[in-house]
Amino acid sequence: MQQRAGLLFLAKDTGRILLVLENSTWTVPTFARQNAIYDDVQPLLDSYQTGRLLPIELYLSEDKGFEYGTYVCVVQQEFLTVEAKTICWADLNFLPKHLHTGLKTTLNNQLIRAKIDTIMVLENVSKTTI
Repeated sequence: MQQRAGLLFLAKDTGRILLVLENSTWTVPTFARQNAIYDDVQPLLDSYQTGRLLPIELYLSEDKGFEYGTYVCVVQQEFLTVEAKTICWADLNFLPKHLHTGLKTTLNNQLIRAKIDTIMVLENVSKTTI
């Protein structure tokens, strides 16, 4: 079975999420969340900064050959990284035009947005932007 995970970094100080610009050689570069194989989740977190990792969705294909987990990683404040060439911190209500189709579907899902909103309330995430 192929297992993948998507990490959606959420900054407590601004309430914004981290988006990474995918391969710039594509015709239209697309902003997405950081992807990883399940085994790579902890080293990926360590390469940015320590955060609180919370699961919000698990997708399992009908043939059970593909599993995809979506996690929110709550960090204290926005940060910059050299691990990705181009990043942006975006407000959940004002996302970039070129958003990865899967991420757009995820963030427009009412149940998932309700889970993110709940995390924001429980974690005392600020909704003010810079």
